Amino acid sequence: MTEGFLHASIIEESNKGYTEYGYRGLEELRQKDKTIQQLQEQISELQIQLQRMENRCNDLQAKASIPRY
Repeated sequence: MTEGFLHASIIEESNKGYTEYGYRGLEELRQKDKTIQQLQEQISELQIQLQRMENRCNDLQAKASIPRY
C-alpha cells in the first residue's frame, strides 16, 4: 500500500462519518447525546410518577387499616 492510497482511503471513510478506526462523526455523537438526555428526562418523570403512585398506595393501605367503630 502506498501512502497516497492510504491517505485517500482515510479521507473517503471520514467523509462517510467513519474511519478505519471506528470513529463516529460529531453529528452522530450529538444525536446520541440528545437521545440519552431525552431518555434520562423520561426516566426522571417516570420515577416521579412511580413515587406518587407508591405514596397513594401507602395512603390507601393506611386508611384501610384504621379500625372503624
